[in-house]
Amino acid sequence: MLILTIFEFPKKITMSNSFKILIAPDSFKGSLSASKIASIIANELSKSDLPLEITKIPLADGGEGSIESIMNTCTFSQIKFQVFNPCFDQVDAIYLYDNEHDTAYIELAQASGIQWISPDYQIMKGSTFGTGELIKHAIQNGAKQVVLFIGGSATNDAGLGILEALGFRFFDSNGQKIAPLPCNMGNVSAIDDIYSVLTNRNTEITIAVDVDNPFYGESGAACVYAPQKGASPEQVVLLDQGLRQIARLIYDTYSIDIQQIKGSGAAGGVGGGLYAFAGAKIVSGSRLIFDLLDIESKIKKADIIISGEGKIDAQTLNNKLLYNISNLTKKYNKKLWAVCGFFEGDERIKKELNIDKIFSLAVDKQDINEAILNTETRLKKCMLQIISELEAF
Repeated sequence: MLILTIFEFPKKITMSNSFKILIAPDSFKGSLSASKIASIIANELSKSDLPLEITKIPLADGGEGSIESIMNTCTFSQIKFQVFNPCFDQVDAIYLYDNEHDTAYIELAQASGIQWISPDYQIMKGSTFGTGELIKHAIQNGAKQVVLFIGGSATNDAGLGILEALGFRFFDSNGQKIAPLPCNMGNVSAIDDIYSVLTNRNTEITIAVDVDNPFYGESGAACVYAPQKGASPEQVVLLDQGLRQIARLIYDTYSIDIQQIKGSGAAGGVGGGLYAFAGAKIVSGSRLIFDLLDIESKIKKADIIISGEGKIDAQTLNNKLLYNISNLTKKYNKKLWAVCGFFEGDERIKKELNIDKIFSLAVDKQDINEAILNTETRLKKCMLQIISELEAF
């Protein structure tokens, strides 16, 4: 059984001889990639007798899947080599390189993603060093700009591991060199970039974030996200204290109040750490990807946009991908249909997201795990309902 919640709004669809359908989903974390979801929706729609013009564009919001979503936007070189994961085991990772513009597109989740978490993972020792290795490789190979997508991290080290890989060094109050691990953040009293690969180079770093969380505190990196990465309540307190110490160091060194920078808490504080120490700028991951894929013009041409994400709830309004899609559908008075693993919202959320129809794969909260295990099967069944709704036009 599937939940089908339908919300009708008085929008006129202007059609010629066919429906123009744009399929633009995010991934369903823990089950299917955006690419797989888009393919299933497109394949099932193509089986109908409806006159459809189907365009599919898998999307991402700055987390895992970001590289896959932009891979076909231009002629990229795909660079693959071994780096360290958060546990300092060597793994294969890739990044994309745009030779025409000397720009590297790097996904933090490749080296430092939550997929590397094992039952014995220790977040207090989890490092983003491997992501730094990817950035260093790109810079040494001539990158003038590095775009780093930082969603889906397994770490909470304020990006200090990245900075270490780039050549930064960290010291305690006695001037002794200190390993930049989460367990040591509270003891970091000084940092230098004398040996940094960024020194005397003109490389610009852009951080693409998928959340707006501050650096520390109740809504910060540790308190909100560290428990999802295996941190105990006691460890969350220590991690938050460590982030506060790094924030003090940033203020004392650069007179920057990192807590006031939106997205500084993204990926365990990577956003804030690179903003302060590496001069990076922070942007919305979904908006950056929208620009690269020219999503606005494609929405403008479509009759119906089918999008979605694993869970639609109040957090979706926090600059998530579906929220940014909804702003564009509202701008051009287009119909937005959303497919999700589970819908947990109210009328306010429905209206603010400008959604006309919602198709939820899970019946209720107790059904979520079952839906995750059977996402593909349920999505195909859901497509029968979507086709039925299209036939109603």
